[in-house]
Amino acid sequence: MKAIALKNNAVKMKFPVKAVIGTAAVIMIFLWPLLKLFSEAFIGQNGFTLGYFTEIFSDSGFYEVLLNSLFINILSTIGAAIPGVIFAYIMAYTDIPLKKYFHTLLLIPVVIPSYIVTLAWMQMLSKSGLIYRLTQFDLYSYAGIILMFSVCQYPMIYLLSLSHFRKIPRELEQAADISGCGRLKSFRTILLPMMKGTLANSMLLVFLSCLDNFGIVAFIGIPANIQVLSTDIYKTVISGTDDSFQLSAAKAIILSVIAVLIMAVSKKISDDAHAQGSEKEDMKPRIALGQSKYLLAAVMGIFIFFVNIFPMITLITSALTKAKGVPFSFETASFANFDKVLHNSKSMNGLCNSIILALGTVFICAVIGVTIAYLSERKKNPVAKYIQMIVTFPYSIPGIILGLALILTYAKPVAGVTIYGTIWILLLSYVIRFTSVVLRSANTAFSQLDPAMEEAAEAGGSGNAAKWRKIILPLTSGPVISGMGMVAISSMMELTTSSLLWSGGSETVGVVIFNFTSAGMSNLASAYSSIILILILAVFMLYKLSVLLLTKGGKKYVDSNK
Repeated sequence: MKAIALKNNAVKMKFPVKAVIGTAAVIMIFLWPLLKLFSEAFIGQNGFTLGYFTEIFSDSGFYEVLLNSLFINILSTIGAAIPGVIFAYIMAYTDIPLKKYFHTLLLIPVVIPSYIVTLAWMQMLSKSGLIYRLTQFDLYSYAGIILMFSVCQYPMIYLLSLSHFRKIPRELEQAADISGCGRLKSFRTILLPMMKGTLANSMLLVFLSCLDNFGIVAFIGIPANIQVLSTDIYKTVISGTDDSFQLSAAKAIILSVIAVLIMAVSKKISDDAHAQGSEKEDMKPRIALGQSKYLLAAVMGIFIFFVNIFPMITLITSALTKAKGVPFSFETASFANFDKVLHNSKSMNGLCNSIILALGTVFICAVIGVTIAYLSERKKNPVAKYIQMIVTFPYSIPGIILGLALILTYAKPVAGVTIYGTIWILLLSYVIRFTSVVLRSANTAFSQLDPAMEEAAEAGGSGNAAKWRKIILPLTSGPVISGMGMVAISSMMELTTSSLLWSGGSETVGVVIFNFTSAGMSNLASAYSSIILILILAVFMLYKLSVLLLTKGGKKYVDSNK
């Protein structure tokens, strides 16, 4: 008996080898580069130093960069919030026709990369174009950067506000109507106060997204000599001075502190807003507009056309013109730019690299994210909770910082292996940056999965492989594939981190478009971007089809076992 007891205790005290190896691997992949970056900023030739920070804060130019970043991001956040909240209110409460189509069209900037949207606006507002002659609006300015940030970021506020508006009990508004409050007063005194948590959270997320964005400020800000933190770090890295990496690391720490503080405040506000809100969305209209709904639909249609659709049409027509500045006409239209792009080795290499990177990133992120989420949500593994914190941390910092961290970590061979200057460092950066997206989606999926489903499969004699294939994967496919779709598009279109890590032979789609634009070959950039838009549409349709087929498969299996 004593021997049996000792054996049982030995089993219970078995060293968790898998947990230790998994945790160590996660720390080395996701955390080590960032620790390396932070240490670089504090270590000089003679050991610990604050000299790099002293040099930065002694430079008056850095304060101008900091003020530029705050000024642009604050006004951009306000510019995104105004249309976002207005459209959310209209879509949530009114009986405006064609809601489904308006909702889809309002989200166009979510699907299309911000630098392609910016390129489209650059073509639409080119100085040889009609709109510039009518408005004299110069896109290469502070106002231009703020406009592009607002256009690209309003969908985030729209989506979060739309959900919250629908969760506000209609009884509160009915009580306000009985008390004699008009629509405007009810909006100001009831809806906005109840929305303040969600609105503040979404605005902070927009501010953080603008802080992270490199494409818009690179396309518009650099030619206009307007520097913000992300482009300032980029220019410091590529300057090639003796202490460029150390100064960049110090600037990156300043930027990351701002980003992490914003994320912390955002999480706190989000938790409070979630605690105060209702869980169920009321999808029925609350305001009958009568004949006015058609006028409102026309106004929304005009906005969507000129903000989201017309710039894309301009992008395509500029791709069909033979030279920059030549007006488009059907008589002079040519596919010469498309032919040049399709026969350009760098552009085709960039496309192939991006597709390979997207597929590899999706697969690796899905495996890591689903595994961690399953251990955390279903098995309640305590170690998995800490691993989640480590994996999600890189997502809260700007991509330019991650790119710099990977340069500092892998510029020299690690264990005799060199990945710097190859496509593998890009794959590593994408995995580090986007695993959090799949992880959060998988967390949502597993938290909604009824444990009775797994128990029924086990009772029916299904092994682990059959249980995952027939039950878990089909029933969690919606949120997980949604996250995978976001990762696929984000990694294929990524520019911020790639701008620092790419080298000859490892170009990506974003880098190719950036290089075309920087070289003044905007027509080639437009042709290349048009091809990418077609691919994005194909990926989106494939994603929709995958969700439909997998969801039906899971439901069919469950129904057959009832």
